[in-house]
Amino acid sequence: MRPNAQCLIAIFSIAVFVWPAFSADFRVFPYIQNPTTASMSILWFSNDDTPGRLTYRKKGTSNDTTIVSTPIRTDALAYLASENETHFGGQAPPSPFRHRVRLNDLIPATAYAYEVTQGASHFAATFTTAPTAKQPIRFIAYADCETEPESTGKHVKWVSDLRPSSVLDSTYFLDQTMGYGENLAVIAARRPDFIAIAGDLVESGGEQRDWDEFWLHNTNADGRQSIAGQIPILATPGNHEYYAGPGKGYNQPDSERAITRFRTYFEFPDNQADDARQKGRYYRVDYGPITLIALDVANNSPNQSKRDTNFMLVGEKDPEGGRAPAFGPGSRQYAWLEKQLADAQHKSKFTFVFFHHVPYSVGPHGKSPGPRDDEHDNQSGVPVRVLTPLFMRYGVDAVLAGHDEIWERSEIVGMTTTDGKQIPHTIHFYDIGTGGDGLRAPEAGLKNKYQKFIAHIDAREIWHDGVLVDGGKHYGHLEVDVLPGKTGWLAILKPVYIFPLFSADGTFLGNERRLYNDIITLSSSP
Repeated sequence: MRPNAQCLIAIFSIAVFVWPAFSADFRVFPYIQNPTTASMSILWFSNDDTPGRLTYRKKGTSNDTTIVSTPIRTDALAYLASENETHFGGQAPPSPFRHRVRLNDLIPATAYAYEVTQGASHFAATFTTAPTAKQPIRFIAYADCETEPESTGKHVKWVSDLRPSSVLDSTYFLDQTMGYGENLAVIAARRPDFIAIAGDLVESGGEQRDWDEFWLHNTNADGRQSIAGQIPILATPGNHEYYAGPGKGYNQPDSERAITRFRTYFEFPDNQADDARQKGRYYRVDYGPITLIALDVANNSPNQSKRDTNFMLVGEKDPEGGRAPAFGPGSRQYAWLEKQLADAQHKSKFTFVFFHHVPYSVGPHGKSPGPRDDEHDNQSGVPVRVLTPLFMRYGVDAVLAGHDEIWERSEIVGMTTTDGKQIPHTIHFYDIGTGGDGLRAPEAGLKNKYQKFIAHIDAREIWHDGVLVDGGKHYGHLEVDVLPGKTGWLAILKPVYIFPLFSADGTFLGNERRLYNDIITLSSSP
């Protein structure tokens, strides 16, 4: 039988993640960022202003190079007064110090070993530089992990019309902490070249505890177990990165302080924005045979219009300091995007775009924009459809988004121009928002005429004697392999779900990597 809530509590008292206290020296263990064929950045955060020592070498050699880091206090990562009072009894740790070392003159597609010494603590891991455009790659994408300490013990509502009447519990098997952790364990085992997160990394971008939780998931004192210490994470902001926290919402300047935490943790390619505060919110990465473009679609103008994706967040023209960029025609981000797409169409085998607000969906954010009610949503993804003609014109292959936390794929068919010729083209739009937060069901009566696959309907649950044996909505991610085929390049998009295994008596046995029956293969010229 599927375990009831009391049985699950007993299971998770053994299996739940228990996070350690901060290291004596590291606040966040080293992790890698901003990969290219010839360079990599290594970042870490310390508890005091002691300089760190980074030593690296090409793996298999003994030619060490040592660099001493410069610690910089990051007041942007201070705990809120409310966090300090509620969770630390007025004794919250002080702001940490940021260390950043950029390694240059590296060799493409080459493994390097590195070690970081911070005070009396040591960390060792390896990374691999980006390959050339002629080498295959694998990357993994997901959205909506929305980490927070309160995720432990929190089970999301799990709507099912096939669950046997003998199974009374209507919440998902795993709590959010375990769901995300198991997802990451499968991702790590697949050894991708990089990971892309399409927004909503944390529950509240303005609360430091939620960022602590994110890095406790993704970094580890043991470099061999540290995902972010070995695999670069590329991220784009969602509405939750702009959310300042309970009682603060999206008001300025608190929302801008929230997104500053996001920008402090990640290092991005320069988007040449005139306003330095716009950097990091959208960017382009060329990695092997693909181009990956990150957008910030968390806001648009005019505020609270049919073009706006967040009726509570005021953007770049706000006198109180908000710099959330508009994305529609006439905006700087739109002009930048068109330039990048035109260039990528000629240089890359495939172009992928990722951002947070999925434009086509049957979730709550698939409603038209407006004050929230049965027919409208004040954080709608519908306004992002304004970018679809641009994506079609320049042959974007797939758009990876989240926000609605429903595994759903849509197709838009049109014409693109290649070598001066108009040819049919299909763009695949994904909601991959099953990283570790909600597992929503479709909104009653809401239709998406472009929908081609949705887990809730097209991966029907199969139960046997009260035990789920296959199918259903689960935590997961999209795995993409890009490799040469017989006549050109292929991109194979595999929807992965993490299936929980139970014995007949309700004992939790672990999780298994499975694929939904919706594998998409794209092709490109030689």
